Amino acid sequence: MSEVDVGNSGSGGEETASAEAEQKKKSPRQPAERARPPENKVVRLLEKNPLGMTLPEMAGGPRQVKKIRTLRPFLAEAIRAGLVMPVSQRAGNTVYRLVKYLGPR
Repeated sequence: MSEVDVGNSGSGGEETASAEAEQKKKSPRQPAERARPPENKVVRLLEKNPLGMTLPEMAGGPRQVKKIRTLRPFLAEAIRAGLVMPVSQRAGNTVYRLVKYLGPR
């Protein structure tokens, strides 16, 4: 009686070679690097609301004085960068809109 290696038949070498070739074809994908705008809370809030918002609306109410104070520097930075523009007034507060949502005037 002769011993036969069942796991390593004659065509076994070809199967591993084709499996290696498939893995070489499927190279790991690089994460897509998009030109993302800098993280700005005000810009993120205004993207959700194309009609524009006042500073108290962004903060969540007129009594949210602490949040209004923290958002004010972000708003100033966005205005300097040209992302946000003051448009009009609503209830005595300035309404700010994203420049990309402003139509031709």
